Amino acid sequence: MEKRALIAVVLSLLILIVYQEWIARQYGAPPPPAQVEKETLRDKVEKIVEPSPKPQPAPQRAKPAAQPRAEKARELRVETDHYVALFTSQGARLKSFTLKHYRAAVDEKSPPFEMISSTPGVPYPLGIQLPGSPPVTDETVVYSVRGGNLKLTGESKESLVFEGQSPSGVRLLKQFTFTGSGYTIQLQLAAQGANGSLSPTLLLTTDESHKGLTQDAVFEGLLAVVDSKIKREQSDEIKKGTEISGTVSWAGFGYTYFLFALLPEMEGQQRLATKEAAPALVMELSTPAQSGAADGSRYTLFIGPKELNTLKTMEKGLERSIDFGYFGFVAVPFLYVLHFSHRFTGSYGIDIILLTILLKLLMAPLTHKSFVSMKQMQKLQPQMERIKEKFKDDKEKMNKEIMELYRRNKVNPLGGCLPMLLQFPVFIGLYNALLTPIELRHAPFLWIKDLSRPDWESLPLELAGWHLGIPVLTLFMGASMLIQQWMTPSAGDPNQKRMMMFMPLIFTVMFINFPSGLTIYWLVNNILSIAQQYLINRMDR
Repeated sequence: MEKRALIAVVLSLLILIVYQEWIARQYGAPPPPAQVEKETLRDKVEKIVEPSPKPQPAPQRAKPAAQPRAEKARELRVETDHYVALFTSQGARLKSFTLKHYRAAVDEKSPPFEMISSTPGVPYPLGIQLPGSPPVTDETVVYSVRGGNLKLTGESKESLVFEGQSPSGVRLLKQFTFTGSGYTIQLQLAAQGANGSLSPTLLLTTDESHKGLTQDAVFEGLLAVVDSKIKREQSDEIKKGTEISGTVSWAGFGYTYFLFALLPEMEGQQRLATKEAAPALVMELSTPAQSGAADGSRYTLFIGPKELNTLKTMEKGLERSIDFGYFGFVAVPFLYVLHFSHRFTGSYGIDIILLTILLKLLMAPLTHKSFVSMKQMQKLQPQMERIKEKFKDDKEKMNKEIMELYRRNKVNPLGGCLPMLLQFPVFIGLYNALLTPIELRHAPFLWIKDLSRPDWESLPLELAGWHLGIPVLTLFMGASMLIQQWMTPSAGDPNQKRMMMFMPLIFTVMFINFPSGLTIYWLVNNILSIAQQYLINRMDR
């Protein structure tokens, strides 16, 4: 047996030498001689008799194993009671955001309103920018994800954690925490470089076409509260580029009825900047490194409707994103009255009518006094004409006699103007209360499909390629105003009265593109004024 074993070893060595020679000729030179000399005969024998597979194929298996570092981008879906959000792991950004309870158009069959969508050439929002020259973003970084698709309801909370690494070796983290019952999303950002923590800049993006938002959700531009002051910048100002430093309560992009805002958790000095990176409009929000927390920056995201009570619950002044104008102190109470009555009626059209009646009752004493004053002025008109004729060459004497005439008859010449002056802020306040809040968006009434839009859009027609409509409500309003003007006493000359008769025509043209809700208010107000004027005329007989 020993002789056979020796022969087997010798044959094995010969086979090994021949095999290595063949390998060297086919694939290159063998290892350096020094390395071969160190290898003992016993080692070579053990390699041959070892039952394990030959080691040569091992390098061929190692090549594919080194490639998996380039992960493929994933999409993750998050659904809550109010929205459906779609995230992509490339850049860990928000790819789509759809509001479940708001339609894209007035048609009841239209799809839910997609507030954030894909636009060619525009990066998705919620990217981060690292300091450098030039600064770099995480747009091409494919993050790994902890977590999967989520579906949340009520008070349940879940998170998605994105972890990645920039080309320069900076470790990046984005953690999104969602709640089932709210519009807010908690965001934590962290960046760890070789020299410690960095404070990345958070980016919001939109585009020139405003992501295809419908005509009733027009892009307003940048909205922010910095050092307790509201900032509003339209597209043209954003393109010029601005930079603001201060305490940023919140900042974001606003639309007529919707808002995408960032609320920094940390108080102190922040940097807010805007710029154009065609076709994108970019907002940058960053915190100085020396003020940054060790675990990164924290933000609250609000993506949703500009509904007054919802915004107020944030307690950050987010309700200031609704522009009620200078007469907001009038508009906001009107809006709360509409909210209150809507609990019982379920129709904002009826709520507007009830509000108009309430305002008319409150203004009734002043309106009555105005009508009585104008009636008295009308009775004094013949005497005034005689005074003007008598003292036509002495203006000072004429004015003195006219004022004496007013005094004797206890008539206030400004009595007819006071109610009109008081109605002006009421009208402007109600205009903003009916124009800006989201409550009237797609709210129907009678044949009107949307109280926030002109009434002619509810009865469309096409004429010679033009998209037109029949403004039935506006025509009724103009007719009621004409009747009211005809019944109103006039103390002026006939030419002035004829000029006043043109007012209904002017208002009719002006109201054609006003919201239907405001037209309802003006129509009902005119009808009530006609009824009041009729009663005053009967009492005066």
